[in-house]
Amino acid sequence: MKNFTQGLIPLAFTLALAGALVFGDAERRDELTAERVAGQVSCVTSSFGGTIGVSVGDDGVLMIDSLFERHAGAVDAVLATLSDDRPTFLINTHTHGDHVGGNAHFQKESTVVAHENVRLRMKAEGVAGLPTMTYGEGLSLYFNGEEIRLFHVENAHTDGDTIVWFRDSNVFHMGDCYFQLGYPFIDVARGGNVKGVIAAARHVLDVAPEDARFIPGHGAVTGRKGLEEYVEMLETLTERVQEHLDQGDDVAAMVKLGITEDFDGRWAGFVSPERFVGSVVASLKAR
Repeated sequence: MKNFTQGLIPLAFTLALAGALVFGDAERRDELTAERVAGQVSCVTSSFGGTIGVSVGDDGVLMIDSLFERHAGAVDAVLATLSDDRPTFLINTHTHGDHVGGNAHFQKESTVVAHENVRLRMKAEGVAGLPTMTYGEGLSLYFNGEEIRLFHVENAHTDGDTIVWFRDSNVFHMGDCYFQLGYPFIDVARGGNVKGVIAAARHVLDVAPEDARFIPGHGAVTGRKGLEEYVEMLETLTERVQEHLDQGDDVAAMVKLGITEDFDGRWAGFVSPERFVGSVVASLKAR
């Protein structure tokens, strides 16, 4: 077995995908980069921001999320730089295509694990690569010499989110309950709610050791400060939106009033301020 932990220099591996991805009118080549996070855990990050968590050890390879279907070959290649083994387990943090798209490819040799709502939604939507192991509230896998704790956070990014805690490595994979790149996409149509995202992040901060590392669903790995800044932004803007709802303002009025302007420099990006405010409004009205 290839041991990626030899030495202290993080592995930096960049791979250009064979095909071009189209974003609007522009074409670009996507890239995958792998780096060690802590203990036995690495993070593979795509240039569009999506992440894969990887545990490598004596028991083999465990991976978290599989990106889009078209990325399967590139993910294979980057995993081969971390270990000679193929993944034994593939954990899905939720049901979106940029996290489960590669399931069918890896399912040939991997047990796919997810919250029960993920399987239900994937089956209803005709998505390939259904999880073959599901859980309700929590599940522990003992793999590569540590407890890998999966716990469900209710109605957060979706209704089927899993956060993964590598207990000895001191690493959390947050899935899309943590968008480090910018304002989060909250899938209200699939049971998501901004209050659930806040509750999930607060719970993790309550149980996490001070020096824990956090892998977001999109963006760069951070320490505690990064996750704290994220949840504080969510709490502040959710309170503002509620105040304006109470005054009878709609999304357009809130955006025109600039209720997010002091956060836009850091957080505006793939999800626009208007879209984010809209999802917060929908969340608050759903409760």
